Amino acid sequence: MKAKKVIAMLLVATLSVTAFTGCTINKNATVATLNKEDIKLGLVNFMIRYQEAGYDDMYIQYMGEGYWDKTVSGNDTVLETWKKNAVEEAHELYTLKAHQSDYDVEVSDDEKKKIKKAAEKFMKANSDDVIDEMSATEEIVEEYLELRLIKSKMYAAIIKNADSSVTDEEANMAAYTIVKLDYKGAYDSNYQYQTYTDEQSAQIKAQADAVVEALAGGSSLEDAAKAAGTTATTGTYATYVDPDAEKTDDSDKKSDDTESTESSKSSDSKTKDSVYTTNNLDQSVVDALNSLEEGQTSDLITTDSTYYIVRLDKKTDEEATESNRNTVKGNKEDKYYNGILSGWQDDEKWSVKQKQLDKIKIHNYFTTTKKDKKAADTSATESTQQSESTNSTDAENTEAVDGTEN
Repeated sequence: MKAKKVIAMLLVATLSVTAFTGCTINKNATVATLNKEDIKLGLVNFMIRYQEAGYDDMYIQYMGEGYWDKTVSGNDTVLETWKKNAVEEAHELYTLKAHQSDYDVEVSDDEKKKIKKAAEKFMKANSDDVIDEMSATEEIVEEYLELRLIKSKMYAAIIKNADSSVTDEEANMAAYTIVKLDYKGAYDSNYQYQTYTDEQSAQIKAQADAVVEALAGGSSLEDAAKAAGTTATTGTYATYVDPDAEKTDDSDKKSDDTESTESSKSSDSKTKDSVYTTNNLDQSVVDALNSLEEGQTSDLITTDSTYYIVRLDKKTDEEATESNRNTVKGNKEDKYYNGILSGWQDDEKWSVKQKQLDKIKIHNYFTTTKKDKKAADTSATESTQQSESTNSTDAENTEAVDGTEN
């Protein structure tokens, strides 16, 4: 297999590190063990800081400096979440490495030379501050890039055995127009949720009633929304549900239109969730859309926090359906791949030394030049995707980091 873009993310960016305080971790300490193979703390720290460098510019704009210490979900901070993700990624990478021979996957001498050349460029192009902050060595960079290349090859080899055929029913996406009015509260410009007063909620109800009244008088949903001082937006949703994915929906579900999202509790009835596509629509909205014919508009839909009125525009949106066909195919491949990976990991002896992991701290942040910011932002997005077929990079064609000091 010819190597595809194995060197990703910050290797295309120009970095500097601010307020350097020095890295105190022991790069050679063991942070985890897979069977009898040790995973070094320096590698995991590099993985975390590698990811951080792609996000610093963007996250600081919204969350401020030191965002990695802020709690974002549950009781975990951004850094704690990154640590968990890095450990999980390391587990995955070393598992795949251990099973290379199962799929006749090898890294050729030529590929190793390209990886070595890229690692050398990375080390030479960065300031000592950047290198120390990332706990990077040429060996660590080479190891990580080789592990990523192995994952890319293993993923491609594994999914060849997956049944990723997609029926028209599975791919289908319908088009709709929606008016969404949150009557409990909304997010302000600082992304803080503000609860409405009773008076404000009453005003929202009056808007919803005005839309309903205008519709009864023959107005289109768009005109009715405009006359009521709100807007109608459009979207598409997946109509297929997996018959084996039936569950009781007794928790808050995400609901949104094309502009905003807000939690909303759906009905207590049993619903079926598609394992292929997330619609980001309240189940009550999906149920209403599924009951409509093309061109029909629903009655007012009321949930615990939101009023909705929807119109089914097309039972099949051709463009969205073809795009979703690729999504469904990719999700089937991911599901098959994850099944193989989980089977291997169930038979492994994997342990994490939490005390060593706790030693990873972030005191500084990286910045990228305006010239390279777009590439860094794109790479950061790609790095979160599970499929290596979309987020891998080419060792031969990737530029190393040009590190600068403040």
